[in-house]
Amino acid sequence: MATLLQCIKTLIDNITISDRQEENIDKSVSNINTHLLKEESNLNVKKLFLNGSYERDTIIRPLNDIDLFAVLKKEDWQDENYNYPNPQSVLTKFKNYLNNLNDYKGKVSQDRPCVTIHLSDKDFDILPSFDTGTQTYLIPNYELTGWTTTNPEILSSNLNAAHKNYNYNLKQIIRVIKHWNRDSNYKTIPSYHIEEISINISNLIQFENFEQGIRKWFEYAETYMMATKFKSFDEYTKSLNKLKKVKDKLIDAKKLIDDKKEGEAIQIWKEIFGKEFPTIDIEEAKSFSKSISDGSLKISSTGALSESIGKNITKSTGYFGELH
Repeated sequence: MATLLQCIKTLIDNITISDRQEENIDKSVSNINTHLLKEESNLNVKKLFLNGSYERDTIIRPLNDIDLFAVLKKEDWQDENYNYPNPQSVLTKFKNYLNNLNDYKGKVSQDRPCVTIHLSDKDFDILPSFDTGTQTYLIPNYELTGWTTTNPEILSSNLNAAHKNYNYNLKQIIRVIKHWNRDSNYKTIPSYHIEEISINISNLIQFENFEQGIRKWFEYAETYMMATKFKSFDEYTKSLNKLKKVKDKLIDAKKLIDDKKEGEAIQIWKEIFGKEFPTIDIEEAKSFSKSISDGSLKISSTGALSESIGKNITKSTGYFGELH
């Protein structure tokens, strides 16, 4: 039977996008770029670049939104007094142009503060923006009454640095948290804020394996979760309560592991992370945990674990395991 670490690794594999999906996304992005950069579009787009979960390699299956910044030519959009246009007028122009293309006809909608192309298995959010020349961009505010500043490249840079410092294992943990956030009763924590929290936690703690890294995320996340990142204080409070419940469950699971009851701990993880977490038989799990603690677990020549075939594994005196 699989160990907890093996189950977590399987969960990560189950929610990570495949090479084929990545190829399809890249083809779709290339097609969108071609259309938006055409002079006859009259959109006056200077360049496009990917941002968000896909660009930062924290996107999960099933695919959701893929973010594209469309950087506009200021000189073609500003009026004679250098005022920027109303965001709604820009979004309407993008929507109408894309909706008139054969590739996207009937597949385009506006979703504040962007225009979304709905394809068969994924959505592309196109965000009009202006480069300020100071490493920041102007994007429509949520109310579409004006423009607000953002620096999308800072989060990517900070996340890549943190990921490298953790032997390139931090983004896998982020994917698991995003899966939990999406798969629970309702998605409340903004995706990018999960990444921000993860960067802060990585500066505070070290972890030896995915079990510890995920458990520590839930233990420390409330310290770095900011109410201003949520649409309402009510959503922030609900997220905080949801997070605390999982923290307590993972602490209980760790106690079971320390008591040589790994199978029961796996069941708790299954309850938390849902259908993509490997299913196990509870009686088999209990038997497996007992075999670990009394030294009767065996390993075959192929590396498979068994209670009947192979060489005995040394009796366990605790929980250990490195990142894979």
